[in-house]
Amino acid sequence: MLESRVFCPRWISLIKCLLFQGTFTVRINDTTGPYFVGGKGIKQGGPISQLLFNLVADVFSKMLTKATRHRLISGLLTNVIPGGIISLQYADDTLLFIENS
Repeated sequence: MLESRVFCPRWISLIKCLLFQGTFTVRINDTTGPYFVGGKGIKQGGPISQLLFNLVADVFSKMLTKATRHRLISGLLTNVIPGGIISLQYADDTLLFIENS
């Protein structure tokens, strides 16, 4: 997805390092457990998570618009918004209001 948005290869490489490298530990009552390697994904609240969410949310919004144009989905408020699709996005949550068919 980053390549399709014309991000430079160096930036893409940096993002991959943030996603797929790093060690983690769990601390309970001042006792720190052993370190382990994360499998995939990013830490919730990590410095890059908001940027990546915004990139994905932008692509998702365009996918909704395209699906509405091709009449694959329809929204609840067609008299208010063209297509009637409502998607609310905040932090790392998305609410989607579409017609049940």
